Amino acid sequence: MNEILPHILELKDDDKTFEHPFLAPGAKPIELEIGCGNGRFIAARATKNPDQPYLAVERMMERLRRCSRKAVNGENGELKNLDFVRVEAGRFVREMLPDHCVKAMYLFFPDPWPKRRHHKNRFFQREMCDVLTRIFVPGGIMYISTDHEEYYKEMYKYLSEDNRFTEIAPLIREEDEQTDFERLFLSKGDPIYHCAFQLCNSRMQPCALIFIPTLFRLTKRQK
Repeated sequence: MNEILPHILELKDDDKTFEHPFLAPGAKPIELEIGCGNGRFIAARATKNPDQPYLAVERMMERLRRCSRKAVNGENGELKNLDFVRVEAGRFVREMLPDHCVKAMYLFFPDPWPKRRHHKNRFFQREMCDVLTRIFVPGGIMYISTDHEEYYKEMYKYLSEDNRFTEIAPLIREEDEQTDFERLFLSKGDPIYHCAFQLCNSRMQPCALIFIPTLFRLTKRQK
């Protein structure tokens, strides 16, 4: 693992572990963004919650350069509670994170890999529910937003059918926390699909059933 820019850590293919102060024994559970883009959402969150540690995963180097600048030149100074990791996201959550270290995961506008033969490349597969159960602390929350209806339905199905999770109100973000993709879609009046699911406090008992009045939570800016 190397620090290639301020607040940017790169994991190599032969790295087997990820050691970070945010993940040390006894540290606060982290909040984690998958595919953070230019870092707009996670930097805004880290600014508002300076005592909460944040990690974010991104592969594209140009985006990470912008993330680094946001972390170094935060609104209230350097964001010492935020680091970014350059690594394949699926590998990171499956292989590199210790047990019960995440209190919230944000998955906003992931690549939908729309062609059926490419669906195997999607970040969220059914087995991701098992991964979340391992890395989440009890009560950990999975937040999802996407403009891709079919992928949304798939993720929703996996989580809603797993009795280790229960649906809660989605996270509807203020303007300063909206990702660049989200702002683009909203400016065009495109629908955005949101959901959130919480890991039950007890892994020995299924979640209590709750009434969910509709499958989709949408935001749509009127033209």
